[in-house]
Amino acid sequence: MEKIMRISFLYLRAFSKTGGIEKFNKMFMFALQNVALKNNYIISCISAYDTICDKNYLHPKYFKGFNINKLTFTFFSLKKAFKDDIIILAHINLASIGFFIKLFFPSKQVFLITHGIEVWQKQSYFKKYILKKADKILVVSEYTKNIIIENHQIDEKKFVLFPNTFDPIFEWPSKFQKNINLINKYAIHTNSKVLITVSRLEYSEKYKGYDNVIEVLPEVLKLYPNLKYLIIGKGDEKELLRINKLIEKNNLQNNVLLTGFVSDSDLIDYYLLGDVFVMPSKKEGFGIVFIEAILCGLQVIAGNKDASKEALLNGKVGILVDPDRNDEIKNAIIKSIENPINNNQKIEQAKKINDSFNIEAFQNRLENVFKN
Repeated sequence: MEKIMRISFLYLRAFSKTGGIEKFNKMFMFALQNVALKNNYIISCISAYDTICDKNYLHPKYFKGFNINKLTFTFFSLKKAFKDDIIILAHINLASIGFFIKLFFPSKQVFLITHGIEVWQKQSYFKKYILKKADKILVVSEYTKNIIIENHQIDEKKFVLFPNTFDPIFEWPSKFQKNINLINKYAIHTNSKVLITVSRLEYSEKYKGYDNVIEVLPEVLKLYPNLKYLIIGKGDEKELLRINKLIEKNNLQNNVLLTGFVSDSDLIDYYLLGDVFVMPSKKEGFGIVFIEAILCGLQVIAGNKDASKEALLNGKVGILVDPDRNDEIKNAIIKSIENPINNNQKIEQAKKINDSFNIEAFQNRLENVFKN
């Protein structure tokens, strides 16, 4: 009788925090569950931080959460590894568990998922070890793969290109209508153009490019004085203070709005409020927000120095700019406002994104990882 494959997915957060990696983890568990049901695999999804899972993405019977109890999480994960065939580490910060799995159970297959900045720089002993010893490295972009190979001298044969996907639970719009309640909330005039950025605002990062957008707005406002710029996302105190000072310095208090945290369920309405999504980032491992914005009919401006290019299909959709050139950012904003796309163009660019990054393609990639 053929042996049933047993798979553990060890991760930090998915349901207790909002961000690109957390979204990826939700989509991964959704796909893992579907692949397991199709192939009769036995799966477990084990979180260091989450306490509950969302049944829209994962049945609770496959979930175990440890609410920041790292020691218990570690022991439970090692105990599971004794029984399982494949252990998937969702983040390099779980490298120490991977180390002990390889030490105690060297025959076990350990896969590591890598996203971006967390694996680009110099790594600790455990992290270097697991990069070298992982049986497969699932990498969300060619850009990140190339940096890992260059900086850590990892065998290219280990890598599996595994780009992100968008949420299959959401009903992505086919009609691109603005929410009247949000229009009233943010005092948006009928002739206003709206720029959107979706990002966590963290002082330790400062690479997303929203500060560059703020700096070019005074020039853009000479042409479009009613323009609004919504920066959507939770911010830490230090970064919010820095951004508010920048807004005041440029006298943009009536034009730049910091919305704070917006739930995933409300996010589509916020995207639809915009005309142009702009995030000239410099250290993006993929950039799920770019493909979400395109699915919501926005024109998109992204940086050309990181994996944002891959999210925009290397320029087949959107506009790529040098994120260090404020003149390019300004000109791209003006060009996008002056040349709005119609509904047919919005649908066409959304189709290109859907064809490349839909959940079925994501699941097929995952199934092939196991079968190969």
